[in-house]
Amino acid sequence: MLTHDASSAALSQLAPRRAFERVSFSRQFLLVSSALLLLGMAVVGTWLGMEIERSAVNRAAAVAAVYVESILAAQLRHAPADVLVAAETHQALDGIFNDGPLRRKVVRFKLWDVEGVIRYSSDHTQLGQRFPVDGMLAAAFAGTVQARISDLHEDDNQAEREHWQRLLEVYVPVRLAAAGEIIAVAEFYHSTENLGRDIRSAQQRSWILVAVATLAIFLLMFGQVRRANDTILQQRDDLRRQLQQLRAAFSENELMRTRLGEAGAATTALNEQFLHRVAADLHDGPAQTLAFALMRFDELTGAETAPELRAIHGALRSSLDDLRNIAAGLGVPGIAALSLAETAQRAVRDFERQASSKVDAEVDMSLTEAGLATKITVYRLLQESLSNSHKHAPGETPRVRVKRAADQVLVEVADHGAGFDPQTVAQSGRLGLAFMQERVRLLGGEFELEAAPGRGTCIRARLPLTTEEKTDG
Repeated sequence: MLTHDASSAALSQLAPRRAFERVSFSRQFLLVSSALLLLGMAVVGTWLGMEIERSAVNRAAAVAAVYVESILAAQLRHAPADVLVAAETHQALDGIFNDGPLRRKVVRFKLWDVEGVIRYSSDHTQLGQRFPVDGMLAAAFAGTVQARISDLHEDDNQAEREHWQRLLEVYVPVRLAAAGEIIAVAEFYHSTENLGRDIRSAQQRSWILVAVATLAIFLLMFGQVRRANDTILQQRDDLRRQLQQLRAAFSENELMRTRLGEAGAATTALNEQFLHRVAADLHDGPAQTLAFALMRFDELTGAETAPELRAIHGALRSSLDDLRNIAAGLGVPGIAALSLAETAQRAVRDFERQASSKVDAEVDMSLTEAGLATKITVYRLLQESLSNSHKHAPGETPRVRVKRAADQVLVEVADHGAGFDPQTVAQSGRLGLAFMQERVRLLGGEFELEAAPGRGTCIRARLPLTTEEKTDG
């Protein structure tokens, strides 16, 4: 049950991938590039929006800081402690931020001392409250103007949260005019209504620009990919047509090769039949005539003959023996009833009997059924190879190996004689090797010759077995 569930889960995971692979290349690009470009557009647009907000806030804070510093500069002429707690300073600041024209711009103003105590606030209920000196307040005491759009979530913003949701919060360091020492930090809040509207308008324009640029890039890339995809599809169709043509040509070549093999086998069998007929004709015709002539010659001459007549008698006897040997070599009677292994053994035995020489033979007896043409070619190949070995490497024991090699029969004949140069032999016009090679190639086999002066000779041939032999193997 677990195995079935695991297989079902694997198939369910592979299904989307296979469905995606079935989609054309241009559509795959459309899906992937759309996702990537949308993600990139979101990242760039968000970053631009944040930069626009930050720039607008900093610009507004810088302008406001200049106003506040110019306003407070006239109030900072006494010692620090006197300035922060003096009643006339508080009255002057009330006149500016509660009763003056800035009350529409600055909705809240606070003046902090270095210990985190609110020394002045346009909301008098906050006077004297103490809070930790950290964050933007600490950075302002360090000498830098700080600004942000605040959600009013800090502890000192409780009074502001009752009236507003978001405000532009600015911290400005307050320095003594003479020494430049920071004696306080002025904190004031602006309404974000106009500023927020400007920021949203700029952000909308930036998003439109990013969207248009992204769309233009996508259309340009998609056009290029679509053109490339059309080219690829056209080339794929051309390749498919060429492949079909190659397959058709290959089928025709296979059919021709089969027919050539059948024709080669038939030619080999017909040649063997022709050789049998020639051998029979030689045996029954000229050989019988020579034998009758020799018999009549013996009857007419008697025992006492002149040397010239004895020479003629010897020549006739020699011609008769040669003619019978030729006839015996041309025909191989009974080979059709033999197995392939028995055919190879017979070729070896015939050579050993005729040459009075031994052969180191190893024949695979599992080689049973084979076509007549294959058996004839194996016999002739062994006959010619062993004859050449006996002629060019007298006294050597040739080695014969006949064995199965996949769906073929491997025939190998080797000796350790004087060897020869294959190129020289090919140019000399001697036909023994050429006939062996052509016999093998006629059946669709492979013929190899390894020979060199002083290094012996090795003849190797591979011949296809019959269909029945392949099935048995």
